[in-house]
Amino acid sequence: MSQFKKQGKNVKIFDSAKIIKPEVIEIGDFSEIDDFTFIYGGKGIKIGRYVHISRFVSIIGGGELYLGDYTVLADGVRILTGTDSYYGGSRMSTCLPIEQRNLIISFVKIEKDAFVGTNAIVHPGIIIGEGAIVGSNSLVLKDIEPWTINVGSPCKVIGIRPKIKYKDL
Repeated sequence: MSQFKKQGKNVKIFDSAKIIKPEVIEIGDFSEIDDFTFIYGGKGIKIGRYVHISRFVSIIGGGELYLGDYTVLADGVRILTGTDSYYGGSRMSTCLPIEQRNLIISFVKIEKDAFVGTNAIVHPGIIIGEGAIVGSNSLVLKDIEPWTINVGSPCKVIGIRPKIKYKDL
C-alpha cells in the first residue's frame, strides 16, 4: 500500500525528496519528483500525469495545490499555498501563537501544459492558465492567462505561446 492518498503507475520519487503529509497527496501516472525537493501536503495536493517537479522545488504554506497534466516546476521554484499577513496589525512570525497572526491559507492551481521556470515564486491564490509559461526568477502575484509567456518581478505578459500540437497521452 502506498503512503500517498493515490499513486499512479511508473511514478518516480527520488530518495532525497522530502514529503510531509503524503496521505493528502495524489500523484498521477509517469510523474517525477526529484531529489532535494520539499513538499508539505497541507490541505491536499493533486499532481497530474507526466508532471515533473525538479530539484530544490519547495511547496509550502498549508493550503491546496493542483498541478495539471504535463506541467513542469523547474529547479528552485517556490509555491506558496499560504502565508502570514500583516493585515489588521497582525504579527508575521510563525513562532507566535495563532491569535497574534493573520494566516492566509489558500491554493495554487497550475493548469495543464504550464511551465514554471527556475527560481520563480508563485504566491497563494494564483491560477496559472493552461499552457502558460512563467520565466525564470519571476514573481507571480496575480493570475496568469492561458498560453501566454510571462516574465519579471512582478510577472507580466511578453508574448503568446503556440498551443500544443500533440494529442494527450
